[in-house]
Amino acid sequence: MTHPPSPLHRDSQPRHLVRPRWVWGGLLLALIGAGTLGLGLIVLSATVSVVGATVLLLGATASLRGGVLYDAVPNLAVRRELRQVRKGDVHPGTTPGDTLPTTAARRDTAETNRSTRSREAAALHHGDVRWAPVAGWILLVVTIALTASQWELVAPTVTGRANSFRDTGLAILLGVTGLRMALAPGRHGIAATTAVLAGLGLVLGGLLAGHDHAGIAVVEVTSGCVAILCALSAYLSPTPSEPR
Repeated sequence: MTHPPSPLHRDSQPRHLVRPRWVWGGLLLALIGAGTLGLGLIVLSATVSVVGATVLLLGATASLRGGVLYDAVPNLAVRRELRQVRKGDVHPGTTPGDTLPTTAARRDTAETNRSTRSREAAALHHGDVRWAPVAGWILLVVTIALTASQWELVAPTVTGRANSFRDTGLAILLGVTGLRMALAPGRHGIAATTAVLAGLGLVLGGLLAGHDHAGIAVVEVTSGCVAILCALSAYLSPTPSEPR
């Protein structure tokens, strides 16, 4: 009986053959032996246990002799296996080092190699650093600083309350956008725009609005400038799926 050539590439003739009759017959025999051995242990019969262990070893030996360790297939096809058992088919087994030199396999390997090299190069490229999460955490720090400043620098006057209401609203915007940039993947166009507007509001409020304490104006202007810089960094930061 002649068989079609195996698609596996080898440097020499295959040293391991798979005999489906031996593989499946040995497996069936091993299962029978395992069941008999279990029955013998249950009924505490030494004779039944020895018979079961012997049959189990014989089945395992037959299956190994048939090449079960080298019968590697991409998926189990029951009809094909039954046909091979019925015809007594013998085919080369798969051993370590075998390759599949098909056009699709070569193309897939080349594509994987290019993708790996591209990712390695991107990891070494400083322009691909994702600054959006860093900017988001900085915005959260700015939010905390603005909130803490209300307790120490805002006077209990009409002007102080106006400053407090304005800064609290802008701090909430910065905190929400900071969480978005720090935790959510992808582009942050809306969040960055919101942070820029909130930062501009802080800067204009610090420069133009009245203040009972000069320190609160300094905090507003500084926080606004930092927020604008963070927003621009997040907007220009590349996304994980973006090529270099």
